[in-house]
Amino acid sequence: MNIKKRLLPAVIIVVVTLVCVLLSRFTRVTFFMLLAIASAFELQNVLFQAEMPISKALMIVYIAAQALLCLCRVSVGWMVALYCLAVFAAMFWAILKPERGAGFAAANLFALTWPFGLYAVILYAAASDAWLMTLTLGVLGTWACDCMALIGGKYLGSHKMAPVVSPHKTWEGAVVGGLSAALAGALIAWILGWQLGMCVCVTFVASCFGQVGDLAASLMKRAAGVKDYGHLMPEHGGIMDKMDSMLFSLPAAYFMLALFIPNIF
Repeated sequence: MNIKKRLLPAVIIVVVTLVCVLLSRFTRVTFFMLLAIASAFELQNVLFQAEMPISKALMIVYIAAQALLCLCRVSVGWMVALYCLAVFAAMFWAILKPERGAGFAAANLFALTWPFGLYAVILYAAASDAWLMTLTLGVLGTWACDCMALIGGKYLGSHKMAPVVSPHKTWEGAVVGGLSAALAGALIAWILGWQLGMCVCVTFVASCFGQVGDLAASLMKRAAGVKDYGHLMPEHGGIMDKMDSMLFSLPAAYFMLALFIPNIF
């Protein structure tokens, strides 16, 4: 692995992300919308190889419409209604294209849930008043978990978690990762003055969901016989390769915060 080739894209990713996230609500929502649109291109290619073709156009229109609703600060009910409309469109499209088979409908319904349904939740969280807590706890908790799970698995791991999907992941590494995320939550609470119990619970749960998200992404790549979802960033793969854990951990962080913050929705 070329460290220089990996480090420079990583620095660019962090800088661009911070600028887009911190600048304004519009840039936050637009940033995640663009990530979702890029994911539509990557996912179409990967699922096609897994013999699960999807409609890229449907996914792009759906996520762009969800982003618009988020910018307009509508109630969550409108977003649910849009999701139902997208499900209807997916089924109707499949009816009009019977030559593609029922698998086309199933693949589109699957994609509307993962990853684009989860992207819609992230868009809503990014537009909400709890965006800073959601992103801080969700992202830092996931990063702490990923780093320490790798170390814990290397030195303590002996029981494989999902050997077929991800041979290197172990239960010991997962436990170390989850506890490390909780510790990161406590550190965030101490630095920012946020509620300790809230930060620890949110980072721990988010990290657990993030580990499942990582395995889910690996499952689809293995089914398609590919190493990465894309090649947008040298040594880093595609957008979906960077968002695999976040697709689960950020919605989990937002919903966990709802237990501590009244009227978050």
